[in-house]
Amino acid sequence: ARLGSIHRNTFIHSPGLLEKKGRYNPNTEFIPNGVDYKAYSNPLPVPPDLAGIPKPWIGYTGFIKKQLDWDVLSDLTLRHPEWSFVFVGAHHPHKEVLDAFRRFQGRENIRFLGEKTVRELEAYPQHFDVCIMPYKNTAYTNYIYPMKLHEYLAGGRPVVASRIRSLEKFNDIVKLAETAEEWSLALEDAMKAVESSEDRVRARRHVASQYDWDRLTGRIAEIFCRRLGDQ
Repeated sequence: ARLGSIHRNTFIHSPGLLEKKGRYNPNTEFIPNGVDYKAYSNPLPVPPDLAGIPKPWIGYTGFIKKQLDWDVLSDLTLRHPEWSFVFVGAHHPHKEVLDAFRRFQGRENIRFLGEKTVRELEAYPQHFDVCIMPYKNTAYTNYIYPMKLHEYLAGGRPVVASRIRSLEKFNDIVKLAETAEEWSLALEDAMKAVESSEDRVRARRHVASQYDWDRLTGRIAEIFCRRLGDQ
């Protein structure tokens, strides 16, 4: 009977999904995506394929997919030829992604560095001048909790992101933007010296450390123990 009760526990990783699905099971808990904090905060050398690109580096790591706001990104790369937009990760063969690749042909300030191993990815966010999460605001992104959020914060670098639901909670540590104009201003602001101060770096890393996978799995274990005690 006790094992049966444990199996009925459900863990949901985003506030939007909790609101939509949580009512179907009273034993539903919100556990967000986390980070291997030690791996992403540990200083690593600049990756060779990044080192040769002109700075500043506006960087994204993760799957390159149709849910990214390609219209805003296209506008930004035209507005700011002096910035390098760097995308690190495998791409999905979605029409929207392939169309974006064709649209960006010939723009020297946008680079796609391709798929990396999990370990290789750890080095990039800590060297970007600004880390970005440029999602479209859709039904899909209403239900996500980007794993890269705490990976970026663990590296200590400034972060600019789309104004999606799961990121609203972090608007004191992550700059949120919607339109291309807002993105442009937010990126300019993120690159100011104050955003790279030791105080700001420590603040970002402190937030990330609270979402280390060891902490999150500990919370799951506590929930199991509490539910067993209720039997």
